Amino acid sequence: MNQIDYFFLDLGFSWLLAKVTPYLFCIFLGIGALYFLRKLDIKKKWLKIVFLFTVCIAPFLLYFSFFPIYEGDFIDSGIKSNSSLDFPSKKSLTVVVLPNCPYCYQSIVLMKKIKERNPSISINYWVSSRDSLSVKSGILKVIPSQFTVVRRSDHENISELVKASYPCFIISNKGKALKQWDNNQIGVSALDEIEKFFKRN
Repeated sequence: MNQIDYFFLDLGFSWLLAKVTPYLFCIFLGIGALYFLRKLDIKKKWLKIVFLFTVCIAPFLLYFSFFPIYEGDFIDSGIKSNSSLDFPSKKSLTVVVLPNCPYCYQSIVLMKKIKERNPSISINYWVSSRDSLSVKSGILKVIPSQFTVVRRSDHENISELVKASYPCFIISNKGKALKQWDNNQIGVSALDEIEKFFKRN
């Protein structure tokens, strides 16, 4: 996600629509440029066709070069969880992280946006480590107070749960994990599904 996507999110768009809308604008911009330049006087027909085609697709390709689309954005590849670990009793989103994982730090920005859009969502951070951690070590010192932090020392159980892929995002209810996504799977389709999960009764 980038600042343009966040702009559309702040307007109330879904995650998927916020991701797609800038690309649609680029497509329409290219079509508009093609319309205004279609009567351009270029004697060689093949050269004119190549030029107009390039002008038409240029906005889309330029935007895509800076903000590419990933497979996980549009394909929900999350998996059902069969974990026997105890989760919070009420509907919750649990993010499983390591103390010094760069991608885990990045998850905080995403979770803050979800919390901003859905203030009632309960978000928990499970920080997994074999060693005891002080409150000022690693990721613990930057996780916002609006999230519940749990330090997990059962590292083997946690690693098995997330298939050794961090961060991992897990929705749960009544103490049971229901579905999870790793960092490569948490695209806009998954984020929309997570929000819908919490809006269902």
